[in-house]
Amino acid sequence: MNTKKKIPGWGIVLIVIGVVVVLAGALLIGPYNNMVTLEENVTTRQANIQSSLQSRLDKINELMPSVQGAMDHESEVYQEIAALRSGTKGISVDKDGNMTIDSSASTSDLESADAASSQIIRDIHIAMEAYPELGSTQLMSDFMTSVEGIENRLSVAREEYNEAVQEYNTTIRKFPNNIISGMMGFNTMDKYQASQEAQSAPEVNFD
Repeated sequence: MNTKKKIPGWGIVLIVIGVVVVLAGALLIGPYNNMVTLEENVTTRQANIQSSLQSRLDKINELMPSVQGAMDHESEVYQEIAALRSGTKGISVDKDGNMTIDSSASTSDLESADAASSQIIRDIHIAMEAYPELGSTQLMSDFMTSVEGIENRLSVAREEYNEAVQEYNTTIRKFPNNIISGMMGFNTMDKYQASQEAQSAPEVNFD
């Protein structure tokens, strides 16, 4: 006579636990992967800001020898440009005086670099008014053409970064995502806070 083997009580418990774990894992994977994707999107948008800021610095680097060569080294504008170039968080200056954005720059560092480089361009405008011969150079003309495009790209990059941060923050704070984000170490991020001066594209003209 055949007798069916019964699953012991502890076996049933293990099966139930296994099913619960599998279901919980399935429920966690989707939200977790979505948070990772949104976090990576924020990182990409920040890199776009950094790239645009570096483009701005590259154009300033090209122009500065001519600007500073024409200026009185004791002038207030000259001194301010020198201070901004050498003492801004997030910006490194090499032995030739060329500025670069630090590769490990945080959002706060980028904000500082943004504000400082915007002010340098405004100081260049002041220098042009004091030294009209600067405005007649081909280098200055090329600078103006390049800066206009860079400022437009930078404005878009700032906006896209803040939109990405908004989406990420909203996602990780919603229930039940907030439980998952808390367990997995996802934290809210700050939006990019450009200074009032940086938000309005610096203008250098020949009028």
